[in-house]
Amino acid sequence: MNFTFDTHRNIERQSLNGGTLFMILFPVRSRRTTWQNRNDCRVTHNPFIGRVIRFCCGFRRESEDNSIPLHLRNGRPNYESLDQGPSFRDDRGEYLEMEKKSRDYALSVCEAYIQGSSRYNLIKQLCNVGSRVDKHWFAVRDTTLKTDRLLTLVPLNRTCPLTVCPSTRDVLNKLFLALQHPYVCPVLDLEFIEIEGQNYVILVQPINQGSMKDLIYGIERNCWNADWSHKYSSRGKGLTSPQILQMGRQVLEALIFLKDRGFPTVTHLHSGNIVIQNGVARLAGLENSLLGFTSRIHPIVTSRPIPGVAVDSICFGHMLFEMCTGYELCAFKPSPVQMADLEKYPKVADLMDLIFNQSGGHYPSVEELLVHDLFRNIDLREMRNAPVNMLHPILSPSISALLEAVKRHNSSRRIPSMIPEEIISLQSPQVQPTSNERFITKMYNEITSTTL
Repeated sequence: MNFTFDTHRNIERQSLNGGTLFMILFPVRSRRTTWQNRNDCRVTHNPFIGRVIRFCCGFRRESEDNSIPLHLRNGRPNYESLDQGPSFRDDRGEYLEMEKKSRDYALSVCEAYIQGSSRYNLIKQLCNVGSRVDKHWFAVRDTTLKTDRLLTLVPLNRTCPLTVCPSTRDVLNKLFLALQHPYVCPVLDLEFIEIEGQNYVILVQPINQGSMKDLIYGIERNCWNADWSHKYSSRGKGLTSPQILQMGRQVLEALIFLKDRGFPTVTHLHSGNIVIQNGVARLAGLENSLLGFTSRIHPIVTSRPIPGVAVDSICFGHMLFEMCTGYELCAFKPSPVQMADLEKYPKVADLMDLIFNQSGGHYPSVEELLVHDLFRNIDLREMRNAPVNMLHPILSPSISALLEAVKRHNSSRRIPSMIPEEIISLQSPQVQPTSNERFITKMYNEITSTTL
C-alpha cells in the first residue's frame, strides 16, 4: 500500500559557534513519499502545484549532504554551504516563479467558488499563513452576517477516506455544527469544488487573529497573517507558567470532548492549530483528520511504532515542550540537553517522562494527562458558562457512520507499522479495562466534576 504525505514548508535550526542559527529553507516533503511516477502531475491534477512539489522534493534530495550520518539527518539539521553559487539563485528564482503561478491558480479557483456563491465576497488573497505548500488563505466578507471570515483552499489527495459528493458535504457541515465547544474553533462552512478534474475543499472559519504559535514566538496580533516562514525564523520566548497550565488544560478538554463524541484521533495537534481568542485556546484543524491530510510533525511523531490512539498524547507532548522552551522538538522525544531547558518547569518535566519514557512501550492517553498534577485546580470558566447541550451533543446516525468509516480507514493505514502484539490486541473482541484504566477514568470524572 502506498501512502502519500503532504508537503510542508520547513524551518531548519543549525548550531553555530555555540548559538542557534534559524534558516528558512524551501518547502520539503515531511517524509519520503512513495510516488508511482515522479513526473506524474495526477497527484494534484494541477500542473503548477505538481511542478512546485516535484521541484521542492528534487531540490531537497540534491542539496542533502550525504557525508552526515543518518542519525544526524533524521530530524536534525542538515548543514549546507553558505556559498550556494549561481545555480542556487537560479533554482530559487524558478521556485518563486512557480509559487507565484500556484498562488495565481489558487486565486482563480477561489474566484470561481465566490462567483457561484451568493454569500461571500472576496476581499484579498493572504500570505502563506501556514506550512502546507498547497494550502491557500483568503479574507472574505460574509454578506449575510456582515462580517469578515477566513477562507482556506486546499486540494484533496488520494488518501482522503471520504467520497466527495453533496451528501458527504452535508454530513460534514452537520458534524461541525454539532461540535460546538468553548475550546474548539468552529468550522462555519465546508464546500467541495472541482476544477479541471481536481477536487478542492473550501472551509470558512472566523478570523481569530493569532495562534498559540504566534503567542509563543511573540508575533503581534496584527501580524497573524504574515508569511509563515518569516514569522518563526528565530527562537520564541515561550509562555508564562499560568498560560501553560491554563491553555494546556483547555486543549486537553477539547481533545477529550472530541474523543467522547467518537471523533478520530486528532493527529494534527500542534501550536499552529491552536487558535487564541480572548486568551482562550481553541483547537482548530479538525477537518484534517477527516480528509486524510498529514501534519508537518507527522513523520516525527510516527517515527516510533506507537498505537494510533496515543498519537494525540505524543503531539500534546511536542506542543507542551514548545510552549515552555520557545522552540519545536525536532525528534520523537526530548534529549537530555533539551530536558535541561525544562528545569524551571519541574512538573512539565515530570509529564514529559510520563509521555515519552515509560517502560514497556506504554504511552498515556489524554485522560491520563489530564489527571496529572500539572493540570489540577484549573479554572474552566468557559465550560461553566456553556449550555449543557453544547457539551453533550447528540450525533445523528449519518454523522456517527461517517466518523466510524474514517476511523476504520485510519486504522488500516496504521496497522502495518505496529508490532504483532498490538495487532492481536486490536483484533481481540474481549478487551477489558485494566485496574489502572478504571482508576484513571474515576480520577478523570472526579476532576471534571470538581473543576466545573
